[in-house]
Amino acid sequence: MTTTFKDPVCGMDVAPETAAGTSEYKGQTYYFCSLGCKKSFDKEPEKYLKREE
Repeated sequence: MTTTFKDPVCGMDVAPETAAGTSEYKGQTYYFCSLGCKKSFDKEPEKYLKREE
């Protein structure tokens, strides 16, 4: 079974091997379903990470 990660922007499950992009933030790697989600996250990471708490 493939491990998936939740895109912090849209909430979609993303497999690392099929991710459209990744970002490193505070030592953590985040995976994105699209470059649009990655761009949004890179602009305001704290906005999206606060939703996960």
